[in-house]
Amino acid sequence: MPQQKAPRCDGRAKLRVCPQGRSTQGPVQKNLSRAVGVVLGAAFLVSIAAGGSTLLSTALLALLTAFLWATLAIPAELTALLFFTALLLTGLAPDHVALAGFESKAVWLVFAGLILSEVIGRHDMGHALFDRLLGRLKSYRALIWLVAVTGLLMAFFIPSAMGRVLLLSPLVLALADRLGFAADDPRRHGLFTAAVLGTVVPAFTIITSNVPNLVLMGAAEAIYDRTLTYGEYLLLNFPVLGLGAFLLIPLLVLRLFPGERQISLPQSRPAPWTRDQIKIGFLLAVTLAFWTTDQLHGISAAWIGLAAAVFSLMPGIGLLPPQSIGKVNFGPWFFAAGSIGLGGVVSHSGLGDLLWGQVAAVVPFDSLPNPAKYAVVQATAMVMASVTTLPAIPAVFTPLAGSIAESLNWPLDAALMVQVPAFVIFAFPFQAPPVLVGLTFLAVPLPAAMKLMARFFLIATLILSPLHYLWGRLLGVFP
Repeated sequence: MPQQKAPRCDGRAKLRVCPQGRSTQGPVQKNLSRAVGVVLGAAFLVSIAAGGSTLLSTALLALLTAFLWATLAIPAELTALLFFTALLLTGLAPDHVALAGFESKAVWLVFAGLILSEVIGRHDMGHALFDRLLGRLKSYRALIWLVAVTGLLMAFFIPSAMGRVLLLSPLVLALADRLGFAADDPRRHGLFTAAVLGTVVPAFTIITSNVPNLVLMGAAEAIYDRTLTYGEYLLLNFPVLGLGAFLLIPLLVLRLFPGERQISLPQSRPAPWTRDQIKIGFLLAVTLAFWTTDQLHGISAAWIGLAAAVFSLMPGIGLLPPQSIGKVNFGPWFFAAGSIGLGGVVSHSGLGDLLWGQVAAVVPFDSLPNPAKYAVVQATAMVMASVTTLPAIPAVFTPLAGSIAESLNWPLDAALMVQVPAFVIFAFPFQAPPVLVGLTFLAVPLPAAMKLMARFFLIATLILSPLHYLWGRLLGVFP
């Protein structure tokens, strides 16, 4: 019987035809989501027309924006543009607050990441690296760990989770076909799950690598004039949360997607590195070196990334023709700017203080020990993330950091950083759009993936989160 094959992207590096942050819902769910969006939009318009309170109108607009981002009923960048337009037309927030995201260093880091992703895809760096790492691979276990390692390495160099997923997808599809994994083979699903989760989840602890991190970075700077550096963020979050997630995901994949230990991989000698690939490797190495030492030289990670992107576009360098910038999908750029703008509006309107005041009125923080305070904030963030998407956490919690710090009697840095575990520890694919897009595109059965993610959520909540708090205390970040 001929083997069934999952759908693939069109070509090795032709990734623009792949899904990029669009809805993976069926027609019924999509129509229902749009209907709810229309109702929320109508409520917002009625509030404006009736001259209702600014706070109510802002709350309705924020709810509508978060809902549309969570359901992807319309493209995320279109939601961001609707958000900007509504704010500017109604005057709910000053222009400099509504458009604060575009002034943020974090948004320009997203811009740089989109250019660098295009450079890496254009020159097939993913295949070149993958072919060399495969080497003399003989076991399924080694294959899963290899894919996880590759995903983590890519997270350090490509500041876009969606970009990494779209670069990895054709690689693992081709690899599964080379290995003869049929469409219903658990090993195929395990390979794809390890690739998607392995490049997305640990990367929440690398400040340049995922949108929620960048929203936190941008909102902290816009609201509190606090610049989070690459090094301090990595030191606090990667050793426990990032490394723990990296180790846990392959172990769960091997447990839930078992297969024969031995695999037969047709051996082929990898092509030599091209001149352009060597240039890219050198450029990425220099960029990473400057990122990791930003506390020493004081140059923002955003400007380092922007310099690398502009360098790759320069005539004579040969990495990316200048006209190629018109072919880059800048949707994630508008989405990041919108997320940061939402945080600024929530803070400016007083909505954030009102929301946290409701929590503080119920929870007796004064009588709680610090570990319990940490657990309450974590639970609050995780509950919010379960009904929206992960970028909504920093968009809402960062404006609350001042109030959280006051309620908990914590320093501002602790109140800012306490939300990060909620980025890493989540239970549902829809909470992280790159995860949902990757798993859906690669035809991984969502019930099987959710079973793995539920176990990850439970283990990480009970083990990684408390260990992260202890690590933060050791570093002097958490009280």
